[in-house]
Amino acid sequence: MSLRILSRDEIFSEVPEWREPGRSNYLAMYSSVFGGVVTDPALMVIPLDDHIINRGDGIFEAFPVKNGYAYCFNAHLARLERSAEIISLDLPFDIATIRQIALETIAISGAKDCSVRLFVSRGLGDFSCDPTTPKTSLFYVIVYLGISPRSGTSPEGASAITTHVPIKPGFYAQAKTTCYVLNALVHLEAHRNNASYGIWYDQEGHLAEAATSCVAIVNQEKILKYPRFEHILKGTGLIRGVELAKDLVKSGELKGISQTDITQHEVYESSEMLVFGSGNITPVVKYDGRTIGTGKPGPVFHRLRELSQKDMAEGPSEVRTPVTYR
Repeated sequence: MSLRILSRDEIFSEVPEWREPGRSNYLAMYSSVFGGVVTDPALMVIPLDDHIINRGDGIFEAFPVKNGYAYCFNAHLARLERSAEIISLDLPFDIATIRQIALETIAISGAKDCSVRLFVSRGLGDFSCDPTTPKTSLFYVIVYLGISPRSGTSPEGASAITTHVPIKPGFYAQAKTTCYVLNALVHLEAHRNNASYGIWYDQEGHLAEAATSCVAIVNQEKILKYPRFEHILKGTGLIRGVELAKDLVKSGELKGISQTDITQHEVYESSEMLVFGSGNITPVVKYDGRTIGTGKPGPVFHRLRELSQKDMAEGPSEVRTPVTYR
C-alpha cells in the first residue's frame, strides 16, 4: 500500500466529500484558535492536539434559539462557569465576552430557530494528560439546525430502561464535561433494547438522570418529584420546568413539588414519568417493560409542554435573550 500525500486544496475543496455528513445543518462556528467565525462547514475544524479531543478535557453547554431569542442563555452561562470551576479550568475570556461572542456567532448564522453549543477546552499543543501544558484555554461556538427526534420517541410517548452502565461520581456528574463515554454507553444500551432512554440510579438506589437529560415523576398523589442534585447534573431544562410547574400547583393540577430521593418502585408506580432537556419535555409511557400511568402522555406533561412552548415564545426577559441580527 502506498499512502497519498494530500494537498491543502484536496482537503478543503469547494465541496469536500468528507464533510457531507451534517454539512447542511452547520451554520456558523467561532474559534478562538483563529479569532473569528466561519460559515463553510469544511472550515469548522478543531486541532487534533486540543485536549478536548484527545483527553476529553473540556466543558460545554447547549441551548436552543427560538424566534431569534436564546432560551435560558444566562442559566447556561452560569453553569459553564460552574463546570469550569469544578475542573479547575480557566475560561479564556470573561463571561461577558463569551456571551457577546456567542450572540454574534448566532447573528452571523442568520438563523432565528436553531441550536447552539459552547465549548471551552483546556487548550492545545501536545497529547499528554498534563492539564498544565497548554498555554491557554480555547473557546468554540457552533450554531446548527436542530437535530432529528430521538430514536424511538413518538407523539404517543417514549420508552426507557434502567441502565447497567456505572454512574459517574457525584462531583464529576455536576460538571458538564465533554467526556461522555459513559453517557454514550447508556444511549447504546437503550438503543439495543429498542428504548429511547437509559436511566441511571445512584449508589443508594435512588433515581438519578438519563444520559443527557433529567428525569422527574408525578406520583399518584399528584406531586411532581425530582432527584437531588448531589449525583446529577443540575439541568437547566429541569429547573425551568419546575419553575413553570408552580403554576400547576396554583391551579390545583399538581398538589405540590418536591426535590427528594426517589426509589425505582416509586418510578414504576408513578402516574407520569417526564424527561427534561433544554427546551423540551418528553413523556415516558413504558419503563423497563412496565406501563407508566395510563400508558399515554399524561395531563401534567401536556400542561408543562404548553407552558414551556409559551415560555420559549413569549417568556420573561430572564429566560429569553434577544439576538441582534446583522
